[in-house]
Amino acid sequence: MQGRYYASDILLITAITNLHVGTGRGGEVVDLPIQRDSYGFPTIYSSSLKGAIKSYIYNNDGQFAEILFGPDGSGEFASPVALTDAYLLAFPSRSLKGVYCYLTCPLLLKRFKEYTDMIGYKLDNDIKSLIEEGKYYICDDLTNISISSDDKKVVVINEELVLENLNEDKKINKLKKILGLDKELIVIKDEDAQQQVERSLIRLTRVKLNRSSKTVQSGPWTEEYVPPKTVFFSTLHYSKLSDSILKKYEKIIGDKIKNKNKMEEEIRAYLKNKLGFLIIGGHETIGSGIVNIHNISLSQTQEGGASSTKL
Repeated sequence: MQGRYYASDILLITAITNLHVGTGRGGEVVDLPIQRDSYGFPTIYSSSLKGAIKSYIYNNDGQFAEILFGPDGSGEFASPVALTDAYLLAFPSRSLKGVYCYLTCPLLLKRFKEYTDMIGYKLDNDIKSLIEEGKYYICDDLTNISISSDDKKVVVINEELVLENLNEDKKINKLKKILGLDKELIVIKDEDAQQQVERSLIRLTRVKLNRSSKTVQSGPWTEEYVPPKTVFFSTLHYSKLSDSILKKYEKIIGDKIKNKNKMEEEIRAYLKNKLGFLIIGGHETIGSGIVNIHNISLSQTQEGGASSTKL
């Protein structure tokens, strides 16, 4: 990495339950929409993601949470850990056969590659060629999701998108393994992807009831959710510890820091091991927002003096 960051990791964020990371009340059809990127795809802003991780660690160790993510409000020192927005990578969609499959598109895959290139992580050559070729309708095995129609293998997505003459490519198995997908993955056209994302989102209409009369007190309003099994990616960046942070940490532990580099390594290892199941966004009291954050950093290699990782 360049600049102030000495190391970086890639995080995969998989929704376990419905996920609502909102933008507040909107003025369109959906009253409470989810966050979106500049292309209109669902996203999780870095401030929301960082806040959720900080809150999770704060519940276990409040003082250490301040060391990692900065003190609340005081501006005493900058956080040594930085996060980028979490971008959509693959999303589940209904299929006529097999119940569901995963969809992605060249735009989403190429953005993933741009971020891996940015932080010096090396993708497997098969995955790299898969992304660079930008082939549509790639699937490793059509048997579980295709039907026979006019002597063709046809896949029907979200009751409206009909895919035929699909290219089958075993290289996609490696990408599926990295993403932890349990169903077939299909690469569709960019112009189809936005429409299928919209068809895959969950929109719920809710009301608030009067407790005594059980009649509607307020509402209805509509909320938007990302469905379970949706996969996002984000990057986590580490900067060198400042003197202010070191003094703060020495005060907490009551001892002198003898090895600054070792402490920086321990912080990175702590986040690698600590992140897992946590809650992002709203409506946690009704089971929404549970995600699994997985650090996919694997073996470290050295190329030209720069640190990189092969996935």
